[in-house]
Amino acid sequence: MEDLPWGAPRPWTLAEQLDQLVAAGFDGVAVDLGARGRPEAHELAALRRHRLRSAVFAFVGDDADLDAALRYAEIIDADRMVVCGRVFDHDLTSVAHTVLRWHRRCAAAGVAMQLETHRNTLTDDIRTTTRLLQVLDADVNLAIDLSHYVCGSEFPLPPTAELEGQLDALFARAESVQGRIATRCQVQIPLGFPQHREWEALFQDCWIRAFTAILERRRRDGSLEPVLFCTELGTTPYAITDRNGRELSDRWAETLTLRDRAETAYAAAVHGTSITTSRGGMH
Repeated sequence: MEDLPWGAPRPWTLAEQLDQLVAAGFDGVAVDLGARGRPEAHELAALRRHRLRSAVFAFVGDDADLDAALRYAEIIDADRMVVCGRVFDHDLTSVAHTVLRWHRRCAAAGVAMQLETHRNTLTDDIRTTTRLLQVLDADVNLAIDLSHYVCGSEFPLPPTAELEGQLDALFARAESVQGRIATRCQVQIPLGFPQHREWEALFQDCWIRAFTAILERRRRDGSLEPVLFCTELGTTPYAITDRNGRELSDRWAETLTLRDRAETAYAAAVHGTSITTSRGGMH
């Protein structure tokens, strides 16, 4: 919610951001420790008053980074952590051992860790990530942010059969979903533009598939844990701007739109249905 509301003379304070989330019916808040406007942990004591669940998103390059993220999570009472791993090694077995160690340390602290699909991290490339999953302990699952792969790998429309297979492998290990929508050339696009309809439809279909895989694993495991969907619309430079540096669209309004679409996708996954898509968009 950094730099919101759109076009206002001043941004919302942290208290106003939390009030907006509660008023809009959100269940929780995710804190990106790499954000420019990251609040200090003690400032988020209001989370307990609002009864919002919390999650921490962190870039982790070593154990010290993980320790710092876990301390933050403890202070704000976060029970989930999404890790963008900054360990780069061609030996995927070595990478897998590092990720598993982080996962076990998080579990020991009472925090459920997920590994995010993110550019410029150890999951930078979709094909490398699916190879990593083959050697990564089955307890380690993914926070699915497809925007990085659609843009970073310049996905065609429709995706090739090979890419569809890669996506299926990711969804089989999905634990949560993130809601930014991308094209093959932009990592975060404004919603509702006619030229973006096919991409919006692609992401909606992918969310249904990811939710379906998560729910199937929940049923197998007998888990009642709610599924996390994070709208995660970034401020600049993620958000596209005009020549004057003004964002092209209202990210808060789009957050509500993405939340509603995620609920629709989740319902489709629960009931085993699909959303009809066409070249004209979603219906």
